[in-house]
Amino acid sequence: MATANLPGDGAPQELSGVVVGWRHRTFARNIHLTVQSSSKSSPKPEAVDTHHLLMTRSQAMLLANYLMRLTGQEPVVPHPRSLWQRLFG
Repeated sequence: MATANLPGDGAPQELSGVVVGWRHRTFARNIHLTVQSSSKSSPKPEAVDTHHLLMTRSQAMLLANYLMRLTGQEPVVPHPRSLWQRLFG
């Protein structure tokens, strides 16, 4: 659960909203995930919050598997390459 410490407030506060965008990039051996969210369902550009998350590749894989199971989808399992693809691919 995402929490944030607001200035002047000692207790963490839960953040909730609608995800309106995200992007990722490799950062050393980690993943830098940028998530954009808003507390309104039809946000204006000035009402979009940006959250930067740094996670290990293992954490990213666990999150991806969790979201795949949550949506009822099966993870993609790569099939073995044929002899032709191994020789000339």
